[in-house]
Amino acid sequence: MKSLRKLKNVWYFIQGNIRYSLYYTSWNWLIPLHIREQIEYRIKVMDKGCYGKGQCKMCGCTTTHLQMCNKPCPKPCYPAIMSKEPWKKFKDELGTN
Repeated sequence: MKSLRKLKNVWYFIQGNIRYSLYYTSWNWLIPLHIREQIEYRIKVMDKGCYGKGQCKMCGCTTTHLQMCNKPCPKPCYPAIMSKEPWKKFKDELGTN
């Protein structure tokens, strides 16, 4: 079970770094809009101490790379990245639509 968790964390690390590499470039359109919106939301609501320090207080992962993977924040600052329809519903409930 631990090895599966480690493997999943490796995947999240790769995913976050790839999205990070795209997000701040003219190629950011390769990240689907509903995911880009969630990345922006996550950066906005994340712990300011983590943001300022450049890494998560809990897991030590680099910010804002961490906010770009599908993994939820365990603190919790934000949920896991959602598919298009659940994200739309979540935005509606927040009143940001």
